[in-house]
Amino acid sequence: MKCQNANNYAFYILAISSLFFSFLAHAHIEHTVIAYYDLNAGRNAHYQLILSPQHKDTALTLIPLEHNNQVPSVFEISTCLNRSTESSQQGELHFSDAKADNNDLRLSNFSSFIVEHNLHTWWIHLNPQQNLLFTQDVGGLLITAPSAFTFSTTSCQQN
Repeated sequence: MKCQNANNYAFYILAISSLFFSFLAHAHIEHTVIAYYDLNAGRNAHYQLILSPQHKDTALTLIPLEHNNQVPSVFEISTCLNRSTESSQQGELHFSDAKADNNDLRLSNFSSFIVEHNLHTWWIHLNPQQNLLFTQDVGGLLITAPSAFTFSTTSCQQN
């Protein structure tokens, strides 16, 4: 009988903890964090990603999460729509301007690359909860909430 009571007790603890942890796993993510790890040098950096509409263009802001450096780097993007159906949309993000912190070599180099090469990113609306962004030029994949992209889109220019 003691063994059965112990099993019931363990079952209740397991059930309550699994409900608690599943609640934490489904919690709304307030901030998107980009992490950079250099395993050879043993260095890392973390940035908070903020998307905010500004007139026709949208600003993508990266703020370092280090305590000694809080200077934001701002990348202006404009978007256009390639294809649209009732259930899906596909388009491009064009980086039009970049103002990065010159003390952050990673972001200042990336900013120079964006300005010199007119970097663009493909975006695909996956479902009501997710957009997929892919940067072909530098490689990279990011899934974001569609609410981050509240700006208007126009037709992409045909080259």
